[in-house]
Amino acid sequence: MPSLFQRLKERKLFQWSLAYLAGAWLVFQGIEVLAEPWNLSEAIQRGVHVSLAVGFLVALVLAWYHGEKGRQRASGVELLILAGILIIAGVAVATLGRGVQQRSADGYEAPPSALEQMSIAALPFVNRSGQKEDEYFTDGVHDEILTRLTKIGSLSVRGRTSVMQYRDSPKNLRQIGQELHARYILEGGVQRAGGTVRINLQLIDAESDEHLWAEIYDRQLTVENLLAVQSEVALRVADALNVALTEDETERVATNPTDNLEAYDYYLRGLEFMERSYDERDMRIAVEMFESATQLDPSFALAYAKLSELHSQLYWFYFDRSQERLQQARRAVDRSLNLEPDLPEAHEALGYYYYWGHLDYERALQHLELALSRQPGNSSLLAGIGFVQRRSGDFQGALTHLEEAAKLDPRDPLRQYEVGVTHQLLRDYPEAERHFDRALALAPDMMDSYAMKAWNYIIWEGSTSKARAVLEEAAGMGLDSVDHPVAGYLWVILDVWDGHYEAALTRLSSGSSEAFSFQTYYVPKALLAAGIYADRNEPLPALQQIGAAVALLEAEVQKAPEDSRLYGALGMAYAGMGRAEDAIRAGEKGVDLLPVSKEAWRGLWRVADLARILTMTGQYDDAIDRIEFLLSVPGNMSVAWLRADSSWDPLRDNPRFQALLEKYE
Repeated sequence: MPSLFQRLKERKLFQWSLAYLAGAWLVFQGIEVLAEPWNLSEAIQRGVHVSLAVGFLVALVLAWYHGEKGRQRASGVELLILAGILIIAGVAVATLGRGVQQRSADGYEAPPSALEQMSIAALPFVNRSGQKEDEYFTDGVHDEILTRLTKIGSLSVRGRTSVMQYRDSPKNLRQIGQELHARYILEGGVQRAGGTVRINLQLIDAESDEHLWAEIYDRQLTVENLLAVQSEVALRVADALNVALTEDETERVATNPTDNLEAYDYYLRGLEFMERSYDERDMRIAVEMFESATQLDPSFALAYAKLSELHSQLYWFYFDRSQERLQQARRAVDRSLNLEPDLPEAHEALGYYYYWGHLDYERALQHLELALSRQPGNSSLLAGIGFVQRRSGDFQGALTHLEEAAKLDPRDPLRQYEVGVTHQLLRDYPEAERHFDRALALAPDMMDSYAMKAWNYIIWEGSTSKARAVLEEAAGMGLDSVDHPVAGYLWVILDVWDGHYEAALTRLSSGSSEAFSFQTYYVPKALLAAGIYADRNEPLPALQQIGAAVALLEAEVQKAPEDSRLYGALGMAYAGMGRAEDAIRAGEKGVDLLPVSKEAWRGLWRVADLARILTMTGQYDDAIDRIEFLLSVPGNMSVAWLRADSSWDPLRDNPRFQALLEKYE
């Protein structure tokens, strides 16, 4: 009986295979050699590889069917098999091609219209002076050119955060263009030496690698020369791309903010610290820089606008919640608008003053939208409008603007994070997860993204195991969550829900802070510890911890009587002490200070606090009323959370509560 080897040999499979493989090897080599000079995309190269692999299978099938003698014509069955294989190959090639084209190395999926004709990315300029201390000057020139480009409505300008990631990048321009979803790339360098400055720039088509425009500017280092170059660059870029500017756009691009070189230098230094982080120290240094700029040039409207925005930031982020800080913000922006009534940065600052300082969304949107009309390519303005809409309760409008901001700044992890948070509030948990994953792909050390992804699993599925896995992944990255306001709090409640009380108490005794303090809540660690001891039926330590929590919260209320977060926590502490009337009064005070009508996001947390206080004090129907409201509007309350959180256990057997869970399941 002939062996399998003999049968294969009779059908000449070895001859067919060797001949095909030799030909495929030559094609592979040819593709590798021609890929760069012929500008063959990665999708095309992979498509050829897939086709050759499928072709090898076709060759084997035909060899097997034709046998030793071989036929001159294929049978009907063979033709059907061959057609099916080729159809599968075509689908595979098309799918792989789209996947390569739309997905960058970090897993970010580009939208279908990612490479629109007028999309441009200005890569960070090279500091050619050789002096590290000149880095701020080079970045400042880059920022100002970027800002002027955003004033041209026909251009889709990629945001600063995304482009700054390509400083000293070894990637070629085609790859950078694909990752930024930008058709055109502006790159260059700045050299400052003595009293002169040289700026060399070039505009390149990232798809074809064609140089569209290049220029070297050698100028005496005066503010007039420097600003004139920045304006000319924006105009020359528009001209190279055949973009016709309106009269207003031309005027906005050509506007010069100051004629004082030293004041401008302080302004650039202020921008450096302002863009660096939301750290209080950086903000305060930026304030000093902008104040110096305005002292040197009292007519420097742009510096006044930035100064105002920083004062409002310091107030909003709880670094300084004084009325004096708000008054400083208002004085600075008023001075800016008196000098230049149409300055977009001034209207942006005034928008944030109304938003951060007064939660006056109508006037905030009015000024932010006015600023956007004069800087239509500014992703920060788009995001700002989205933030205001989210606070005002227009969650769908917020999502639209935040997604548009993320499109202009595709590699900014904060943009992806905020889109994820907004999907989460709209209870679209799969989309929220997808954007948190995008944020983590861009910034694997961003603790906020891990925390919100873990929280997403809690309110989506009530899954403590999935939430734990996310936080453990963060720990595996070396990230410390002990004092993180969200991750640290989540670790504790996960341990409590899973019955790991000792682990929870150990976490609470670690770290330097007395409370988990976030925009939406303020929870003393002693309050959480009291709940754990109560669950373990240890009344004495529970009473000690609840007393410590009350003392801390009452002291904080004395310092910040308008902070609504404190009253919800204080109400829960009073409820733990059996002071039911005081507890409910405190919870209602928190709701009154920040009603949902005033703040559609944080206000919901105050309602949730009150619902928890009412549950703790036995007012079950009133508690269920609040829960029903929270489930009926966008927010964080969910059936999965209600089922997972043991603090709602007193409501489990209530028919109204059970019906409510079934209704919103």
